[in-house]
Amino acid sequence: MKERILQKTLIVLLVLVACIMVSCEEEQEGDNISKYDIVYYKWHLTKFVDVPNKIEKFPQMNSDKVYWIKFDSQNDNFSGRTYSNSIKGFYQMDVEKKTLVFTNLNVGQSLELYDGDKFFNTLTLVQNFHLSGDTLRLLYNNKMNYMQFEKIE
Repeated sequence: MKERILQKTLIVLLVLVACIMVSCEEEQEGDNISKYDIVYYKWHLTKFVDVPNKIEKFPQMNSDKVYWIKFDSQNDNFSGRTYSNSIKGFYQMDVEKKTLVFTNLNVGQSLELYDGDKFFNTLTLVQNFHLSGDTLRLLYNNKMNYMQFEKIE
């Protein structure tokens, strides 16, 4: 009798452990990401992140009117805004490999203020991206650093 109770208890425990493991399993991101989850939207820079040094830097004088980019699906154009200038250029995106490269970047001629130069120069270094909900990370420096953006349109 004790053996049957012990067997049933063991089976119930195994089922509970299996359920807990399945519910705690990390959801795989990116399998269903499409280019259209990124294009057409305006993305606002929220921070620069240096992963190895655990540093998060928030852009100076930030608002949704500055430090943004927007991808167009036609001709792979993108536009953006530093603090003092407009940005235009092209991008090449491979959604399956999660690669993103900006090319032929043009910026206005006004003297840049605050983090405008850093924003523009970092765009030239981007190699990969990561999308999670309304958060887009543009990764550079062998994925050791990134700029984090939030969807605003």
